Amino acid sequence: MCKRKKDKEIEEKKKSGGFLGFISFLVALFASVLYIVAMVLKFLDVQVGVIGTLQSVATVIMICIVSVMGWRFVKNRSAFLKVIYVLLVLVVIASVTVPIVLDNLPAQK
Repeated sequence: MCKRKKDKEIEEKKKSGGFLGFISFLVALFASVLYIVAMVLKFLDVQVGVIGTLQSVATVIMICIVSVMGWRFVKNRSAFLKVIYVLLVLVVIASVTVPIVLDNLPAQK
């Protein structure tokens, strides 16, 4: 009977996402606070560069989490879906990192 209870607890952890689910929750919480702070600061016309950087970091972490969860779905599928998945992840990574890099380039005279 004790073993059944332990198995049920393990199954519940798997269903709820375990560690990745917990990290996902924390990142979503962190990102939402950052986006609210950025929105208020923009409304007050205050320029703070650190908030934008932290928003970018939160976005990258969220993309990593979604990528891991997406791979868990695709890993047992066909090679075609795996290729599509890799291409999609590359497009997302490029569309997030390129603007960050371009915004941080020094201005040319």
